[in-house]
Amino acid sequence: MTQNLPPEIAAFDAFLNAQPKPVQLAFQYCLALMMVEDHKAELVETLPTDNGAMCTFRSVAGDVFSVTKPPINGQQEAEIIQQLREILDEESD
Repeated sequence: MTQNLPPEIAAFDAFLNAQPKPVQLAFQYCLALMMVEDHKAELVETLPTDNGAMCTFRSVAGDVFSVTKPPINGQQEAEIIQQLREILDEESD
């Protein structure tokens, strides 16, 4: 992720980077979905690839980024998004 993160976010970044690649991809994808739900980004394109759908997002700041959709179901997506919200809520307190 980005350098110069606040300490609490840096700790989450370190935790996430220590996870297996499939877990990292699931969290990255769900974080992008959470940004869409919060109106901080929009999904601009989805393209099929050999590794699954590649989803391209644009943030409200105009930054464009792509994330591969992991092989998780809707319930797993919802659970990960809930976990992310709890982590980020704890860090903002």
